[in-house]
Amino acid sequence: MKKRTAMISTLAACAGAYLMHDIYKNLSIKYPPERPASDEGNELIHKLLLYFDNPDLAEKDGVIINSKYIIEAVIPAKKYIDGRYDCADFRMQTAMRLLYLHGEKLKSISPDGYNLLCEAFLGAKYWMTEPGEDSACYWSENHQLLFAVSEYLAGQLWAEKKFFNDNTTGAEHMNRARKRIGYWMEHIFKNGYTELNSSNYYLFDICPAANFIQFASEDDSDMVTQMKMCIDLLLYDIVTNMYDYTFTAPTMRAYTDNMVGGSGDKVRQLIDYIFSQNENHKTSTHHMLINFVSMMNAKDKDGKPQSFYKIPEVLLNIGNDTKTRIIKSSTGLDVSELYLKGLVGHSDNQIMAQFGMESFTNPEVIYNTVTYLEANSMFANSFLNYFKVLNIKPLKQKKVLELISEKLNPMPNGIAQQRANLYSYKTANYQLSCFQKYHPGSFGAQQMLSVLNFGGGTVVFTAHPARLEDKKTVSATPGYWAGFGRAPHIAQHENVQLQIFNIPKISGFLELYKVPQFTHTYLPEAFFDSVRVSGRHAFAKKGSVYLALTGADEFSYKNFSEVSAKAFKNTLTDYKDKKFDLIQKGNNQYIIYELSSENNESFEAFISRIKSNYSQFDGKKLTYNSLDKTYELTYGDEFKVNGLAVLTDYKRFDSSYSQTEREPSEIRFDFGGNHLYLNFENAVREIG
Repeated sequence: MKKRTAMISTLAACAGAYLMHDIYKNLSIKYPPERPASDEGNELIHKLLLYFDNPDLAEKDGVIINSKYIIEAVIPAKKYIDGRYDCADFRMQTAMRLLYLHGEKLKSISPDGYNLLCEAFLGAKYWMTEPGEDSACYWSENHQLLFAVSEYLAGQLWAEKKFFNDNTTGAEHMNRARKRIGYWMEHIFKNGYTELNSSNYYLFDICPAANFIQFASEDDSDMVTQMKMCIDLLLYDIVTNMYDYTFTAPTMRAYTDNMVGGSGDKVRQLIDYIFSQNENHKTSTHHMLINFVSMMNAKDKDGKPQSFYKIPEVLLNIGNDTKTRIIKSSTGLDVSELYLKGLVGHSDNQIMAQFGMESFTNPEVIYNTVTYLEANSMFANSFLNYFKVLNIKPLKQKKVLELISEKLNPMPNGIAQQRANLYSYKTANYQLSCFQKYHPGSFGAQQMLSVLNFGGGTVVFTAHPARLEDKKTVSATPGYWAGFGRAPHIAQHENVQLQIFNIPKISGFLELYKVPQFTHTYLPEAFFDSVRVSGRHAFAKKGSVYLALTGADEFSYKNFSEVSAKAFKNTLTDYKDKKFDLIQKGNNQYIIYELSSENNESFEAFISRIKSNYSQFDGKKLTYNSLDKTYELTYGDEFKVNGLAVLTDYKRFDSSYSQTEREPSEIRFDFGGNHLYLNFENAVREIG
């Protein structure tokens, strides 16, 4: 008996020691820095491309392209790529374009500068399955394409050479990258962009797409055609979700400055170029735009224009359309759809679908995440380091991980960019848009679920802040402005939008901050002709358009906040006597948007009418009467207009421009006498 007890004690001690060792091994995992201590000269590589493409501009600016200039431009880019810092792939695009377009010139002027660039690509890491620890992001939608195109073009350029990192040939790298590019394009065509309507990241797709289109092998001509389709679809998103050439729309990925138009609208330079609004592109060194413009302006050896990509006339017609339109679409996948579509696993196609939508901790994928990160030594990545706690043996069981995610619903579950049913009401004077019924009550990271766009820097949006306001949270994601604490249930019909918030009082699992007990609306007095706040109503006038906000409780403005104004990076800091942050307190509340114009009534008549409108809220069901319509929204349930249920689950495209089912085999756009027909599988792109 004593021997048995001693044996059990010994086994228990060994098991305990093993467990302690496993805990120590995982918790002691460190990660390299995301950024270098200094990033001076990061813009020089882009200036070098600009001057090589436009020698007259170099002469005008008094710039002499000699070996010293080239080396000074190349070294910061090489330092970033060699260090495998996050966003190294941004530098790769311009550097690769320089090698393809101006390689011989580079070599003749500066053999050392040329060799430095070659060494950077031959030693680079291009995908998560390659050796080496770093804190780079490879997995989000834009990074997937940026790295894959860089690898494809590097592999093509040095097909017979061995690459230093994994000792494989360029041809092998090219083949790997070709597959990932194919997967990426197929996901885009079937389901649309996961980083939907991102005024920050759409340029990061169009840049590598342009480089692939221009420099890909003739053997991959079908893929080139398919990549053109991906640009077409991106441009359709832009032209249907911009107002007055300002692209501020409901989106899956927004930072604080992206939410308010103005300088934060990073797509504006592209829009200006496409619609010939100005000539700023001629001197722009934006690291993504410069590659697209370079492709569009490419000439052959005789100086004649080379037409690598033609912007379809139908998309320009749609962008210039000023008639009142209802534009609906369905983009992306819900996490719950991944398994049924065979997209949960470790293959590139599977992990690109899952990680591309930033889905890591959701019950359907959490085990897949942990096992993939372990297989590829990715706990030593600053973005993913916290997953090391789930790699401890007792926790790293499929059922245990799924149970943790399902029952505790950790805050990171809300990072996932899931299927969005986008409803947009576009008029000659404004555009009001939302994601209908986007996972009410869920956490959010960078999603912006609703916006009213008047053009320029005049936008309005309402959200539940994820965190209270301070110097750090005004720019954080999720923070005081970007992302959200809890998603409302949003429903819209034409010029009326309803939002119901159900905000908990206690923080959720891994929600490492207090839950604000209020919502706020960005309603900048400085950018409106008139703003009036009266109890549970707020009114604003912009030109001939009127906006009314009706709430469950009283509205009140916060005092001017310097830290928030700076975070928006617009001109709010010039208007310290004007307020912009409209608060409604309470954890179970609603807000109603309604718009009208001087064509229908005077501003005073509008105010009087709205105040007399009937609204009732019982904590779950909101009823609102206005003019001849009754709107009923039940939290987490149906939306009705005049007693009829409104379908908020849309086709891929549903508008005057296109009627396309989800996961289509072909897409067609028609408007203004022009059309665009796309058939992905057969690589048919017809412009008429």
